[in-house]
Amino acid sequence: MKTTFISTTTLWNSPRSTLDKLQSDLVKANKEVVTGRHMDVGLTLGRKTGKSLSLRQERATLDTLTDSNATATLRLKSTSGALDQIRTMADSFKDALIGMHVGAQDAPLVVNQAKAGLNKLISTLNVNTGGQYLFSGVNSKVQPLNGYEDGPKAAIDAAFQSFFGFSQSDAQVADITPEQMQEFIDGPLADFFRDDWHGTWSHASEQNIQSLISPAERVETSTTAEEGAFRKLAMAYAMTIDLGVADLGDQTRQYLLDRVVGALAEGVSGVTEIQADLGTAQQKIDQANDRMSLQKTYLDERITDYEAVDPAEAKVRVDQISTQIQLSYSLTAQLKQLSLINFI
Repeated sequence: MKTTFISTTTLWNSPRSTLDKLQSDLVKANKEVVTGRHMDVGLTLGRKTGKSLSLRQERATLDTLTDSNATATLRLKSTSGALDQIRTMADSFKDALIGMHVGAQDAPLVVNQAKAGLNKLISTLNVNTGGQYLFSGVNSKVQPLNGYEDGPKAAIDAAFQSFFGFSQSDAQVADITPEQMQEFIDGPLADFFRDDWHGTWSHASEQNIQSLISPAERVETSTTAEEGAFRKLAMAYAMTIDLGVADLGDQTRQYLLDRVVGALAEGVSGVTEIQADLGTAQQKIDQANDRMSLQKTYLDERITDYEAVDPAEAKVRVDQISTQIQLSYSLTAQLKQLSLINFI
């Protein structure tokens, strides 16, 4: 017959041997209750982990696109607000010219209005938001327009002198005929607002900013100072300011102002079309956001199917583990009280 000796120390340590594992399981179960997600997704899902990660990556991509759409929306709203100012100023100037018969005595007032309109046009197109120029296209770090006095005026003065043989302040301005004025406007002057616009006036890019608004859709979310509408408005203001309107004969002055009104009307119409295009882009962004919101909801459901735990079952496990830990502590305490002295 063989007798086996049992150590009191062994009895004390027996309940404690599983305590570390129980505490680790309790931490895991508590986190699953709080997050509603498996503590170790990879361990739980095994080979399905790749699918879960793929869904999460797709979800993150949609979040990134939604954030970038918010930036694009802000740019569109800022641009549209700036265009409203440009259009309102040009409309007011056009209506003033239509509603009055401009004589030599009225010319200084008209010139001052044109200067205010041109300054407003240039300053608005040069607006800077967050270190980027709204109307520079993809070349957003460069100011789009030169100031009128910084180059364009001198070029127009030189063209006038070369074409007519005298300056705008010369008394001979009164002898310019409507036909001569038409030839100058459609020739040398128009060149400054066509081929010579870039460089003389503008440093903006002709290419607008394009934004990826959904995984499969890209739209233009800006406009540029290179647009024809802005050239027309600048030309209208410049014709009023620097073609000697105060000293022209009545017929030539009226012809010139009729051309100014026509250019303003074309410019205002062009600005309205730009705003319509920007509105269409905003509508596409809103629709893309709505679609992506539905996609994110669907992906969240798929991810939940893979990774979610049953909260009730997780809570039961927490309670069971907590009970086991308490029993372990209680059993250890009772074993510590065991002593042969108590039985002698």
